[in-house]
Amino acid sequence: MQVQLAKGVRLTTVTSHQFKTNQIIVNFRAPLKRDEITKRALLSNLLETSSADYPDQRALAHALAAMFGAAFGAGVSRKGPTHSLQLAITVPNERYLATDQALTASAIDFLQKIIYRPLVKDQQFDQATFDRQVTNLQASIESLADDKQYYAAQKLNEALFVADAAQQVPSFGTVADLGTLSATDLYAYYQTVLATNQIDIIVMGDVDVEAVTTQWRQVGFKDRPTDRLTAFYQHQNTGHYVETSEQQALSQAKLNLGYDLPVFYRDNHYYAALVFNELFGGSPLSKLFMNVREKASLAYYASSSLDTFRGVLKVQAGIDGKNHDQVLQIIDDQLTAIKNGEFTDELVDQLKLGLINDFESSLDSQRTFAIQALIDDLTQRQVSDDEWLQQIQAVTREQIQAVAQLVTLNDGFFLNGGAA
Repeated sequence: MQVQLAKGVRLTTVTSHQFKTNQIIVNFRAPLKRDEITKRALLSNLLETSSADYPDQRALAHALAAMFGAAFGAGVSRKGPTHSLQLAITVPNERYLATDQALTASAIDFLQKIIYRPLVKDQQFDQATFDRQVTNLQASIESLADDKQYYAAQKLNEALFVADAAQQVPSFGTVADLGTLSATDLYAYYQTVLATNQIDIIVMGDVDVEAVTTQWRQVGFKDRPTDRLTAFYQHQNTGHYVETSEQQALSQAKLNLGYDLPVFYRDNHYYAALVFNELFGGSPLSKLFMNVREKASLAYYASSSLDTFRGVLKVQAGIDGKNHDQVLQIIDDQLTAIKNGEFTDELVDQLKLGLINDFESSLDSQRTFAIQALIDDLTQRQVSDDEWLQQIQAVTREQIQAVAQLVTLNDGFFLNGGAA
């Protein structure tokens, strides 16, 4: 059930008797802007760790313990050209406990206090808390640089989206941007978030829909811009391959490749693209895994992944630097083989079965249901579980080949640890 609490504010209640917990997600969605990404990431840290009612993590922990061990968290994410700041709480369903406490109502009240009563003094976030969270976020971002595969992936991302600075930046921002933020400016920006961001509230579980709706109406949400946010970013296909490289002291070189693949979430070719990715590099039965890693022993790992909100396909491989040219060629050979139909129907059936098993396993996750509701609202493309399964089963080898024909290698980043 979905109701509009104000223009640009939607409450979706997904009633389910499958789980013994209830989950509430509040998602603030806005267009992706380069100068706001780090601000939103820092906001998520501040909101997750303090508020006027719970000024420190001890007070927060005490409040969650009082709700029979409720779990609370905040974070940021990106889908195509949109950025989301999200708060979520999972609380036991009181119907399964020996208590008269209205835990779902308590959890909603908790979230409302976190959002609308931040730890603020004199029109700025509490300075000590602000400084601590800046330090924590900086440490978190800097620690990722030690992960060489992540580093190489980020460098590839910068090349793939060279024409759009906002798409280049990770969803959690940059250390350089952190240094420009103040407690006063961030609080002013937060007021803008509350007033202008589209808000999606998801309540999932065995709940009283009328009571939940009444409790959220009491917030008194104000109307905000209702222009539907675009769910998809169209990557610009250059039509040719450009590789950049860097050398560092490491034992295993990283080769990351970025392809243009204009296939988007639940659009034409989408289900065939899911099977294609499994065949190319998305599973242990894939051509990259079997031929690059296992048969040729040219990679410590080799895999592919789809981004159907930005129209790209990525490959990542850990290799011996001296084998760069050979690895690049054999990866291309695997794509050519799929274009030429050099795979068996039996393998396709196995890949479909793997996708179906993963899909059915995900149905046991309450969070999967809640996140799917958010994606459905963003994209306005909904399918039932049965339809999803039917679409996967219906994918043909010709459709897989057609997807392969759409793939164009654009960019590469090679992080080498060998001799220059």
